[in-house]
Amino acid sequence: MLRTMVDNIPFEAWVRDESGRLVLENPARIAHYGSQLGRTPEQCSQQPEELQRWLRYNERAMQGEVIEYEARTDVHGQVRDFLCIVAPLWKLGRVAGLVGFNMDVTPRKAAERLAHEKDTQLAAILRQMPGGVSRLDRDLRFLFVNDAHARWFGHPADAMLGQPLSSIVSAERLQRMMPFVQRALDGEVVVFENRIVLPSGAVHWRHTTLAPERLADGQVCGFVAFAMDTTERKNMELALAQNQSRLRTLVNALPDMVFLKDADGVYQYCNPVFERFAGRPEADIVGRTDVELFSEDAAHAYRAHDLETLRLKESVTYEEDMVFADGHRGRFETIKTPIQGEDGRLTGVLGVARDITDRKRAEREIERLAFFDALTDLPNRRLLVDRLRQACLASARSGQHGALLFLDLDNFKDLNDTMGHAIGDQLLVQVGRRLVGSVRQVDTVSRFGGDEFVLMLEELSPHWTEATEQAERVAEKLLVSMNQPFELRGLQHYSTPSIGITLFSGDDTPIDELLKRADLAMYQAKAHGRNTLRFFDPQMQAAATARSVLEGDLRQGLLRQELLLYYQPVVNDQQRITGVEALVRWAHPQRGMVSPGEFIPLAEQTGLILPLGQWVLEQACAQLVQWADRPETRHLTLSVNVSARQFRHPDFVQLVLDTLSRTGANARCLQLELTESLLLTDVEDMIAKMTELRMEGLRFSLDDFGTGYSSLSYLKRLPLDQLKIDQGFVRDVLVDPNDAAIVRTILALAGSLDLAVVAEGVETEGQLDFLRQSGCRAFQGYLFGRPAPIDRLEQAQGLSLATGSAHGTISG
Repeated sequence: MLRTMVDNIPFEAWVRDESGRLVLENPARIAHYGSQLGRTPEQCSQQPEELQRWLRYNERAMQGEVIEYEARTDVHGQVRDFLCIVAPLWKLGRVAGLVGFNMDVTPRKAAERLAHEKDTQLAAILRQMPGGVSRLDRDLRFLFVNDAHARWFGHPADAMLGQPLSSIVSAERLQRMMPFVQRALDGEVVVFENRIVLPSGAVHWRHTTLAPERLADGQVCGFVAFAMDTTERKNMELALAQNQSRLRTLVNALPDMVFLKDADGVYQYCNPVFERFAGRPEADIVGRTDVELFSEDAAHAYRAHDLETLRLKESVTYEEDMVFADGHRGRFETIKTPIQGEDGRLTGVLGVARDITDRKRAEREIERLAFFDALTDLPNRRLLVDRLRQACLASARSGQHGALLFLDLDNFKDLNDTMGHAIGDQLLVQVGRRLVGSVRQVDTVSRFGGDEFVLMLEELSPHWTEATEQAERVAEKLLVSMNQPFELRGLQHYSTPSIGITLFSGDDTPIDELLKRADLAMYQAKAHGRNTLRFFDPQMQAAATARSVLEGDLRQGLLRQELLLYYQPVVNDQQRITGVEALVRWAHPQRGMVSPGEFIPLAEQTGLILPLGQWVLEQACAQLVQWADRPETRHLTLSVNVSARQFRHPDFVQLVLDTLSRTGANARCLQLELTESLLLTDVEDMIAKMTELRMEGLRFSLDDFGTGYSSLSYLKRLPLDQLKIDQGFVRDVLVDPNDAAIVRTILALAGSLDLAVVAEGVETEGQLDFLRQSGCRAFQGYLFGRPAPIDRLEQAQGLSLATGSAHGTISG
């Protein structure tokens, strides 16, 4: 606004810096001389006498004196008289330059009339300015005030003329202003900020400049006050400062290391946790680089991550072992994010490092308990199934065969009965060692349970005959090894095996079917005298024919609407129902009720799972709509199982949203249950779909948690709401310490990730008590109700969903 005023005043105005160079000139001056910006007096004047006089005035003004003089100069061929004023430009208590005004006073009387007219024009301009402008004499009486300033003072402008400042402002405000006023009357240009509390209680901020006004002899006769309302800017500054303070408080309270570097790797900020890591205070960290703070190797690694973040222009996450200055060691997960300026230029890197030592330890312990046999330390059934699934995929890609060898110890029960389970355990451990020593590292030896072991051979010949011979040679080698005596407490014991063999070559044969074939072949070996081997009998493919018939019946069953939805209640720790899980059933007209374990895998293989899954989703949404009409049931959630093939369908998200829109069901009451098998494929696509649906209100549960092999590394990234503990862990929780430990660890891990937990397969009060004591708060199982149609569920469980309260206690 001041620059606008200067540009519009009708006389010349200029500003020179300490070196005498012209740094500002207004249009009036440019009109007379042309632009001389950046020039010194010597470069501007062509008349030596005028130059010498001006240099004398310049020297006096640089000493702090305001100089007023007249000068005659040639302007476009005409000689004109000018009244010139040169004043020091004060900054932080010293003269930082000069400001000057040149006014044409030709002729004198005409100049006086013109001066009066120009004063009138200037007053009109100043009156219309949005900022406040006032002129006061040495007695602090108002000689001029514009409308804006008068309005801020709360008086009419005309009424203020001639009035002393003491009659306009309060005594308290005047007392605060007087030190600044006195400095202006002493000849100093004064700039200050004033905080004003209005009668309404509102606080306003004014940025005020007091410029001394001098007579011809240099005496200060008063001052001019320029004021700008900076309330909005000040409030923004205060809000920004408060936000920065709150942000710093929040960041300093985090248990994670937080630090900020510029693009050159120089630290700009760090929180107390990083101070502890570096072993020095923030003041001794800011301004330094990693090279100055850490070892050469560590500094090189940290800088490499910084440069990668800046190159990729996206967040980079990595894990590494770190040692604090105080000796603390741990595994840390660091996320580095590029920081961009308003112009889009990368200005630095923000880093957040979290101690994940306990989480990693818990993951390793869960993996060990979930996937390895506690006695022999061999892979258990779960891990074998996972590896077998991966082996089938690898076999399909390479064309090579694989083989399953199902091994059962002959007469093992007799050893347990005669010498005790401790001796039997010793034998199982030694058997496991011999089996591992008899195969290659690429192969898998697992304890399937009891005295059963399953060996998976990979990378066999792509030719069936050769692969059969290779598997047979391994089995014969096992027979030779197993027929050697075992040392049990100083006694020799002989234990022979029966071995069943089946080949696989990446076909679509289900994993369970492969295991059944090997198991059946093992029983054939026992039937042929034991201590021998047998291959799977191809004649048993009659089962495959039966499945084909079942597939045709299932297709017709979908068309004839033979499928039904059963519901099983989910209760809280007070045994009050909070929701249900929808479970599909098939009422076959000839077979009767067909087990889901029989037709669901078939539906997965044939693609029928897609229309089946859509039907289940629509029925579930319809049930939610019915519940929504009753206050006593509208809070209940309904869980629907989603198969891997169904979830991977490219239109899955849109199909779910369309179903919700078409039925009018509340998305927040619908929960989709996923299995860990989904993690074997594109996890990023899975996360994207889950995130999109979650934004619409749907919730997600990870079913049968702990039975998969690849989930732990992705668990922290999945937008989950709930974990469901597999009933396999719950079933033996009172008799198997391993299962008990797994359950406790899962609950602890879920708690740290802020996930709800539902324990499945709860059948006894003892199991319920153990789960409660371990911190579980939601349950599902026969103890609270078997799956049933909705009307039978209401009747059997006393839910009274149609006519009464849905908060009844489940009695089991």
